[in-house]
Amino acid sequence: MGKLAIHGGEKAITRPLARPWPERDEREEQALAEVVRSGIWWRGGYANAADSQVGRFEDAFARFHDAKYCIAVTNGTQAIECALKAAGIEAGDEVLVPALTFVASATAIALVNAVPVFVDVDANTYNIDPDAMEAAITERTRAAVVVHNGGYPCDMDRILEIAKRRGIAIIEDCAHAHASQWKGVGVGALGSLGTFSFQMGKTLTCGEGGAVLTNDPELAEKAYSFHHIGRISGRPFYEFHRVASNLRMTEFQGAILLSQLSRLEEQTARRERNATYLAKGLKEIPGVDPIERDPRVTRWGFYYLNLCYRQEEFDGVPRDRFLQAIQAEGVPMAVGAHGQPIYRNPLFQSMNFGRTGCPVRCPLYGKPVDYTKTVCPTAERVHATQALSLPHALFLGETTEEMDLILDAIRKVRAHADELRS
Repeated sequence: MGKLAIHGGEKAITRPLARPWPERDEREEQALAEVVRSGIWWRGGYANAADSQVGRFEDAFARFHDAKYCIAVTNGTQAIECALKAAGIEAGDEVLVPALTFVASATAIALVNAVPVFVDVDANTYNIDPDAMEAAITERTRAAVVVHNGGYPCDMDRILEIAKRRGIAIIEDCAHAHASQWKGVGVGALGSLGTFSFQMGKTLTCGEGGAVLTNDPELAEKAYSFHHIGRISGRPFYEFHRVASNLRMTEFQGAILLSQLSRLEEQTARRERNATYLAKGLKEIPGVDPIERDPRVTRWGFYYLNLCYRQEEFDGVPRDRFLQAIQAEGVPMAVGAHGQPIYRNPLFQSMNFGRTGCPVRCPLYGKPVDYTKTVCPTAERVHATQALSLPHALFLGETTEEMDLILDAIRKVRAHADELRS
C-alpha cells in the first residue's frame, strides 16, 4: 500500500471543501414573495419599466460594472447573440473567438449566421492571444468575442488598440467574470458590448439569465430592440422595427438577482483573499503554478481559478496522473480552461450545420470552411498537459482553512511523486 490515497493510503481531506452554492437567505424568499403578491410577473406590467425588479437590477448591475446601459435577457448564450446582432453581425461576416472557452461563445456566432474563426490563446492566461487575434483578421472580420476565461480579464489594452486600428467590434464574454476589473473598470464596459450569464453555477445567479452591457446609446437601443421582439423604446407597443426574438427576463429572475447582487462585492473579496493566500503557498511547491496576476487586473471575480501544471517541475508526472492523485486526496480539482478546444467538438468536426450548411456554406460568405483542419497549438497543449482549475465555491471560507488543506494535499502528492511515476 502506498502513501497516496490513489494507492490505498489515507486521504488528505476527508470532508467537503466547497461551501453550499448559491448563498441565500430570507432576502431571496422575501423578494420572490413580493413578486408573487404583486401579481406583476413581467416588467411590461409597470408604467415605468425602470421601476420593475428587472429594471432595478439592470440599473444596479450597470453601475456595478461601470456601464451606462444594461439589457437583462434570458441566458448568457442569447446575451452573446443579442450583442452580436446589435453590433450588426450578419451572414457572410467572420467573428473571432478563442479556442478555449465554453462552446456557446462560438455557437452564438453561428446562430446569428456568421462564421466562427478560432484563435489561439496565451499560454500564461488561457485568454485569447492578441497577436494571434490580429493575425486572424481578414477583410470579412467584423468582430471578436473575447472571453475572460475563468474570470481573469483579457489584455484589453492590446485588444482595444487592435480593434480600433482594424475597425472591428469587441464583444466581451464575461460569463466567468462578474465583478472583475481591468484598470479599475468593470469588464463588460470596456469593449463595444459585454455579455454575462447568470446560470446556476455562476458567481451571480438566478438559475438562468443573462445581460448585455454597453456605454454606447445606439448599441443599447439596438440590443433593447433585439431582446424585445423588435420594439423601440418610446414607440407604440404593437409597432415593430426589427426581426427579433423575445429574450425578456422575468420579474422572478430580476428579484433574485437584486438579492444576489447585494452579496457579490463581499463574496468577491473573500474569493480574492483566499486565492491570494493559495497562490502564495503554491509558489513554494514546484509544478503547480498560479496565474501571474497582471497589476492591471484590479479586481478578479473568478468563476473558477485557473492554474498551470508544469510536468517537468513535478518530477515528470503527467498532468492527468497528478489530477487523478489530487482528486483521490479529496481536492475537487479539474482540467481548467473549460476543457478541449471548441473546434474538437463533434459539431465542428462533423460540420453539422444543418441541411443547407449555413452559415459556413452561405453564398454570402463564399469561402470553404473545414474545422477538421483547424489547429491552435497552444490551446491544444494547454488542454492536454497544463490546465487545472478549482471552482469558485471553494474560496468562500471566512478563514484560510480550506486553502491550507488544499496546499497540504498538493504537498503530499508532490512528496510522493515517485509513486505516480512507477
